[in-house]
Amino acid sequence: MAESALFAGIATAGLIVGYVLFQRLHPERRYVGMAMALGAGLLMAVVAYSLVLESIEVSGRPWRVGGGMALGAIVYFLADRALARRFGGERGNAGIPLALGAVLDGIPESFVIGISVALTGEASIPLVIAAFIANISESLAATHELEEGGERPTMIIGIWVAIATASVLAAMLGFGVVAGISIAGGVAVNGFAGGAVLMVLANALIPEGYRFAGRIAGLLVVLGFAVGFALEHL
Repeated sequence: MAESALFAGIATAGLIVGYVLFQRLHPERRYVGMAMALGAGLLMAVVAYSLVLESIEVSGRPWRVGGGMALGAIVYFLADRALARRFGGERGNAGIPLALGAVLDGIPESFVIGISVALTGEASIPLVIAAFIANISESLAATHELEEGGERPTMIIGIWVAIATASVLAAMLGFGVVAGISIAGGVAVNGFAGGAVLMVLANALIPEGYRFAGRIAGLLVVLGFAVGFALEHL
């Protein structure tokens, strides 16, 4: 159980690292956009290989993974729409959907890490590395947007610490309940995380990355995917 908490903690620590980097460097919007694009590519690779492909290979039931993805996307959409109405406007504060995405993909992802450690005795190191780097990008972008929207720094760091703590607890829970969860349930959780991640990419990371960084964002998305691909095949 301690090992699952450690790996989940490393992956989600990227959220706090991103916050610290933003506060120390205060990067220009262009560089924030570039980080968003690079993180989007990394997350694409995580979805494609760690969450979807591996789940299909393990279960042999692609419809279970697809169903989980649809559910994750729907939950994200409904929660994002509710938050947009609560905080004003269709667009609202762009940091809110980014933070929401960190919750909806980070917690199920950590749950899966706990299950993986319980079943195999080890976590996917490439997944942990890719998630750590992507979380830095996601946190840089969301911290920038949340500050632009008027949130206090203490509130923002509180959000990241809360998400990281919840993710570690989710990993421990995943480890603890592995005996009571079926392979079908595990792949559905993976699919849920993947659907939430793709919604974050489509609604926030890629559009905002392009808005801030311009055409180079497309190149960085592809490069991020290439790095994620390489990590997954180490």
